[in-house]
Amino acid sequence: MFKTESEQLMYGPLKTLIKSSYPDFLTRNLSNLPSVNKLNNLLKQTNLNNKPLKFINQDENLLFPELGYEERVYNHGLIAHRHTNWHDFFNALAWLKFPKAKSAINAKHFQEIKRQTSNLRSKKRDLLTLFDECGVIVFANENIKNLIQQHQWKELFINHRNSWLKGKIKVVTFGHAMYEKYLNPYIGMTAKALVINPIITNVDQYLASNLLNDVLLLCSKDLLPLPVLGIPGWYKSQKNNFYSNSNYFRGPNNKVVNTTM
Repeated sequence: MFKTESEQLMYGPLKTLIKSSYPDFLTRNLSNLPSVNKLNNLLKQTNLNNKPLKFINQDENLLFPELGYEERVYNHGLIAHRHTNWHDFFNALAWLKFPKAKSAINAKHFQEIKRQTSNLRSKKRDLLTLFDECGVIVFANENIKNLIQQHQWKELFINHRNSWLKGKIKVVTFGHAMYEKYLNPYIGMTAKALVINPIITNVDQYLASNLLNDVLLLCSKDLLPLPVLGIPGWYKSQKNNFYSNSNYFRGPNNKVVNTTM
């Protein structure tokens, strides 16, 4: 189902859903992506406005075209979906994998929209979107969080290599844009990491509760740039000199490239 061992690690959280919704994933044939009907058979969740969630085709017959994406989801439970589109496919799988967290993000968006006094998006909405698109959760202790904050990449990925490989440091990708990028990994591919300690069994419930209670994603510093191809096992060539590429593994005073969605 996956082309490489690295790909299997990257898509780990979605492995079961990919197998059930799109068993031909290995072919990468866009025309064979699952229909909204097939996806809806897997979706059994209401949103925080008590509306049953449902995927609908984003076409000329789109319901409530006057509403934006988030408003349509919150008011009517309808998730607009483009069929032959990798980005929307992975967004759908994220809704299936993390329905409570995605609903919480949607509810927070809706709250922010109602507070808006202009057409400008709030910083909170930008932060929610960044996590929704590019977020990964790293379950690790404070020492590991400090290494990520300080961009100490060699110590993080080389000295703690066994901790990554043995699952003592655990990564769960949340952002659907990251899953799309995993189809064609490239040097520069960077996620936004939310570091949590300790390891949580029910990630979906944990994220939902803490997002709704304003415990998580309070400011942009909560999301740390993480060059994900440095994660042990996530790239084919990870010899020590790989981590010397300062254009990718940048120091704390330099911006990290390619965090755009």
